[in-house]
Amino acid sequence: MIAAANVAKRVWTEAELQALPEEGCLHELVNGELVMSPKNDFYHGDICSQLLTAITIFVKARRLGAVLDSSTGFWMRNQNCRAPDISFIPKARLISLGFARSTRKFFPGAPDLAVEILSPNNTRTEIGERLKDFFGSGTQIAWIVNPEAECVEVCYSPDKRKLLGAGSSLDGEHLLPGFQYPIADLFKEWDW
Repeated sequence: MIAAANVAKRVWTEAELQALPEEGCLHELVNGELVMSPKNDFYHGDICSQLLTAITIFVKARRLGAVLDSSTGFWMRNQNCRAPDISFIPKARLISLGFARSTRKFFPGAPDLAVEILSPNNTRTEIGERLKDFFGSGTQIAWIVNPEAECVEVCYSPDKRKLLGAGSSLDGEHLLPGFQYPIADLFKEWDW
């Protein structure tokens, strides 16, 4: 991600963030600075859409909650506004916060499941900061998908992690009971 060089640190309102022009970048707020990252490449988008679709179909069939894409803003407890590639929030949490499908504001807190698909420009430090924000604001599990190494890091905290290779499957655990997705399927070539 690239911090905007000409934007001074200040307090941003949700309305200001929502009103930012679509300039081919995704916007987040980190430590008072507007942070922009370029749109992702084809491979990133394909991995994201495959996993997003699988989780959405699973969640909708069981009425478990909401699955959201990277255009959704989440207010972290430290006032950072993050946007994971894929997010899941259970129905009970949505109801307790009064969120409906038509709610027109950012979510107060992190998703229970946050999924990040690494891009070539992501750094280990940046991902570590994202995980601190997520887990400090309500995330229970994070999946860090690494397309280059064809593996997924399953995180239960910023420090408690396990690495799964292509022979393993993603498991929804207590958040998505019964959900399984073969990691190899995230990276295999299309069969046109």
